[in-house]
Amino acid sequence: MVSDEDMRRQLAANVGRDYRKYVLSGDTMSNGPTIPETNTTPRTARRPLTPEERDILESGGVRFGDALGHTRDELIHHQIQQIQDELRTMIQQALTLNEVAQRLSVSKEAALQLLTKKHPGLHAFKAPNGVLLFPGWQFTEQGLLPDLQRILKHIDPKVSALTINRFMTSKHCDLPLDNRCLSPQEWLASGHEPVEVERLARDISGQI
Repeated sequence: MVSDEDMRRQLAANVGRDYRKYVLSGDTMSNGPTIPETNTTPRTARRPLTPEERDILESGGVRFGDALGHTRDELIHHQIQQIQDELRTMIQQALTLNEVAQRLSVSKEAALQLLTKKHPGLHAFKAPNGVLLFPGWQFTEQGLLPDLQRILKHIDPKVSALTINRFMTSKHCDLPLDNRCLSPQEWLASGHEPVEVERLARDISGQI
């Protein structure tokens, strides 16, 4: 039987263009692609990007111009690789449903119910093969990240899983501690009031 760790490793290796497109959309709880991309033809030999593909890549941070004179294909290749590496890391750090149930000492059914509440108490996305994964930043040694539900209710369902992952794990200067900045995950895990993180969560959803 394949362990959860081995499964994550295999899933991370299967991140392809179709999955990038899927996970950069905001509908990462729908039926995503289950077949990884196998086309290894160089980007320059493929058809041009469609406007939709450009929009999806730009939402993931890809930029199509460079003041240093790098070619368009070089930029696209480098930035797509960065996104792909992020997705692989996100998958490798995520928990499976079995692991979530064990971490929270609840049944798998109870863990799933946290996803389907009007204001979800957990965030999840689907891996390339359709397996449900729960980003690791939601959990501490004691269980769930404090005030997680309060934060998630301010994040629009259309916000992509990658954007949410970046938001929760990136350091924000609006969350200072001594002489350093904390990520929302670090801020909440440290027991700070969630109000400022709620404001930042509304910002990424355009709900200022």
